[in-house]
Amino acid sequence: MLPKSLAGLALALTLIFSALPAQASLSTDLQALVVQGTTLRASLAAISVAQGNTCTQLGGFNASLESYLASIQAVYGRLTVPVTLTAADLTALDDLSVLAKGMAADSVRIALELRSIEDVADLFEYRAALSGMLRLSDDIGIMADRILEMADRILVMADNIGAMADRILLTQQLQNTNVALTQASILTTQQNMVAMSDSLSTITYNLSLGLVANEANALVGEMGGTTLTSQTMAVDLSALETQTALLLNSTVSLYTWMSQNSQSASHYINGDTLTLMGDLSSMQAALAFSLETYANTINQLAPLTETPVLSDATAGMLRLTADIGEMSGRIMEMADKIIVMADNIGLMADRIVETQNLQQANIELTQNSVTIAQNVTLTVIKNYLGQ
Repeated sequence: MLPKSLAGLALALTLIFSALPAQASLSTDLQALVVQGTTLRASLAAISVAQGNTCTQLGGFNASLESYLASIQAVYGRLTVPVTLTAADLTALDDLSVLAKGMAADSVRIALELRSIEDVADLFEYRAALSGMLRLSDDIGIMADRILEMADRILVMADNIGAMADRILLTQQLQNTNVALTQASILTTQQNMVAMSDSLSTITYNLSLGLVANEANALVGEMGGTTLTSQTMAVDLSALETQTALLLNSTVSLYTWMSQNSQSASHYINGDTLTLMGDLSSMQAALAFSLETYANTINQLAPLTETPVLSDATAGMLRLTADIGEMSGRIMEMADKIIVMADNIGLMADRIVETQNLQQANIELTQNSVTIAQNVTLTVIKNYLGQ
């Protein structure tokens, strides 16, 4: 049997060397995603309506983008053990969000180019390209959300937040700004496509949307009625984490169901669906605002709070911001899928644009509050737990 000192040294060495492959794998994965994303961005930038064959080009690009989304999801799925962040890792995350923003800008350009040929004699390719453009904007939005979710997961899994707090803050601010710009570009693209099309399909999920909205409204009330104290903040946040996780699961289940059925469904969208989608995004903004309030409260109470309680509370805050950010992204994606599938876009164009404008405003509020909550929480970690 090893003496205590040797046993402790052996354990420390085991932990150090077992963490190295995970860190090396993360760094390698992120660099690979940047390289792959850079190639994709160049491919999309090369697509021009004036060159013709737009439908085929979009089809090929969308297939490549689907593969890229799967690669991002695979990296996200491998984030199961603590990692030590490096400046290069954070730079890679910055690069990924910039690439997503650039692709969104290219989608706006292509959409405007399509509108310029609306009145020409041969509209076959133009009509076929509409579906490809809507799918493109949807997938770029998903990509931006996945990159943000991956960044949040990496933040939660990082074991050197205190040392990297300032650099992480810059990355989180850039990520959230770029997601907002990406969503704004996607909104512009889809509004252009809505103005030109009335022949896509949809399915309504009003009952399920209503149930998710009821859960979200209950969580809004619970978070709004919870006041954190230096003694109970960790326990209170843990309870809210459980409720938030259930809501996230319900949202993801609905999103998954809608995604699976949308491949073969053809239905007529009604106004209630759009109302529910708008209400859900408003609730997400309210949840994120509560997080911002919690973060400020924790910052004020930090000097009076025992370290174990403060540590659990800040960890809980980071998980809550990640979950609420992911929910907000899924709700936006569901609205995108409804638009892509709608067979009455022409009739519902005004309502669709109103809903998207509301969702865009709410996602910006949500991301702003989530960013503030993350930044304040990271500051608390740096100032009180970073030693």
